[in-house]
Amino acid sequence: MHEVLIALLAAVFAFVGSFILLKLNLPFMPKDGGKVAVTPKGEVVEVNAASRGKTTGVGLLFTIVWYLISLGVYGFTEGVNVQLLINLGLLFAMTMAGFLDDAAKEHWRDRTKGGIDLIIAIVVTAVFLLYNDTEVYFFQWHMTLHPAAYVALALVMLWASVNVTNCSDGVDGLCGGVTIVEAVAFFLIFPDLPKEYGGMALTLAGALIAYLLFNWFPSSALMGDGGSRPIGLFLGMLAMQSKHPFALLLLSLVFIFDGGVGLVKVFLKRRFKIVILEKIRYPFHDHLRKNLNWNVPNTSMLAIGAELVCAVICGVLMLLFG
Repeated sequence: MHEVLIALLAAVFAFVGSFILLKLNLPFMPKDGGKVAVTPKGEVVEVNAASRGKTTGVGLLFTIVWYLISLGVYGFTEGVNVQLLINLGLLFAMTMAGFLDDAAKEHWRDRTKGGIDLIIAIVVTAVFLLYNDTEVYFFQWHMTLHPAAYVALALVMLWASVNVTNCSDGVDGLCGGVTIVEAVAFFLIFPDLPKEYGGMALTLAGALIAYLLFNWFPSSALMGDGGSRPIGLFLGMLAMQSKHPFALLLLSLVFIFDGGVGLVKVFLKRRFKIVILEKIRYPFHDHLRKNLNWNVPNTSMLAIGAELVCAVICGVLMLLFG
């Protein structure tokens, strides 16, 4: 109970600190320059035109609050928590890579960002193996993976989590709202999750609630890659630390369906000239918005509602079979 109270207090402080920073509307923050896409007919069209000119990259602000509070509360509680300190540094590196891309006049190439994601995922995995075993659970079944197998699993999971989360950040309130539900779900469903990572999950939720006050439709601020990429990395870390890596498939199902399927679709088309789901636009939130004419709040609420369903199903399965 004491640990839960500390985590809740950390979440409150993260909310207050993030709200203050976001309210300041700091002048050095970049402005969104719009986004273009190429239609099947080869036409270049602007998408999400309503975001043009809004403050972007504010993920830098609320993640810094999140990191500092996590560092103060969990970094030195029982001596120096070296693994946590390294992971905070890696999360900050992901934040800075995303923010520099947000602030660049020309966005970085996908290969550059993918390479950075892979390098950070490799270091996260190496650090994990240095301090943890390779035991993984699938509900009540568990096994100890060969280190090479665990490395392969972790790299795919971390890289995918970063990128599907990033792809889903395109509609006011969607990425932040879904992440809040998922972070709280990890805290509640997996009691064996190390207290510092469970506490960080609640602290992130507090920071994101403050962010949603500025990002819910009609938004005035966007998290950008400086927010979505470290969030995706942290969700992967939570899955590893909980020893239930496969739970990420269910708890991040909304991100996987919304953004991940689109990544697979593009990969198959570019590499193998294979076209799938031709009539469905991805990210899926664009299909709802552009093809089915859904409004922004309904699109985000559908995603958040679907995430709540996934969290409840995961919790029930863990109660029955965990």
